[in-house]
Amino acid sequence: MFAKELGIDLGSANTAIVARRRGIVAREPSVVAVDRYTREVLAVGAKARHMIGRTPDSILSVQPVRAGVICDLDRTTALIRHMIRQIANSRFLRPRLVLTAQSGVGGVDRRALLDAAVQAGAGEVFLIDKTVAAGLGADLPVEKPTGSLVVDIGGGTTDAAVISLGAVVVAGSVPVAGDSLDEAIARHIRREHNLIIGEPTAERVKIQLGSALPPTDRHLTVSGRQVTTGLPTAIQISADEVYSALREPLARIDGLLLNLLERTPPELVADIATAGIVLTGGSAQLERLPERLSQLTGLPVRVAENPEDAVAVGTTRALDNRGVLQLVSARKK
Repeated sequence: MFAKELGIDLGSANTAIVARRRGIVAREPSVVAVDRYTREVLAVGAKARHMIGRTPDSILSVQPVRAGVICDLDRTTALIRHMIRQIANSRFLRPRLVLTAQSGVGGVDRRALLDAAVQAGAGEVFLIDKTVAAGLGADLPVEKPTGSLVVDIGGGTTDAAVISLGAVVVAGSVPVAGDSLDEAIARHIRREHNLIIGEPTAERVKIQLGSALPPTDRHLTVSGRQVTTGLPTAIQISADEVYSALREPLARIDGLLLNLLERTPPELVADIATAGIVLTGGSAQLERLPERLSQLTGLPVRVAENPEDAVAVGTTRALDNRGVLQLVSARKK
């Protein structure tokens, strides 16, 4: 039997697994529930996420990847093992695996991640930069000697990189992305309206009213718990309020992009001026974000097709082309 060929997009909020020629086969929250005292893994993924706030103090829900950085290697191994078993459920089948890592992750951490994937049940493992995978998923010529600029706005971080010949030439990252936007909205509503809302409500407000530039006059009814009385309360908030709440985190993304362009070699800037900037990640879909970044840089900006899946799809596109895979990855057998 041939080993399956899989790609895993290891994210702060969610982890997706992709099977070659089958597309995304599973997506689960990047959460692991452990016994606080024995450190035994009790649940992974959706089951672990469901335990948050519903379990005794002896059970701890851990996000082993935070802000794009692996902070708990043992729990990361458990998460990777769980995702592999979603499709390769035989212990005799050790799949060939492409795994993503943030551009800023150092050599020691990269080797640890490769080891974790092998311990989790993978056979041959390739590790590629998340921005390179995003570029492949967005159909950019990352393996050619031309500059491509990718900005991946995920759940925990925004990663930007200029890529040429399969390598990251310059890169940068800020711990600001979809989760930060949600938190900014929740903070604003608490500060201005004395109302506490949950993460799902904040995300809904972002999707329905959020904009990267001054929005049209829109309103939404939001329900939450009043700070002073503790009673459920409903209020109306405007799109302009939400825009005000998002200005600070969006300014940090602006700064990341400008800094990256300042450090990019002139020859590659010329390529980017022609090809433009490509946005990937779920939060790239924020209303008027391409327009904002185009005004900021003077360059064309577009959102990739299916931006949320670009990194995951890019891992299997690397598997489809052995030459590209050897060019863009580190490897462990």
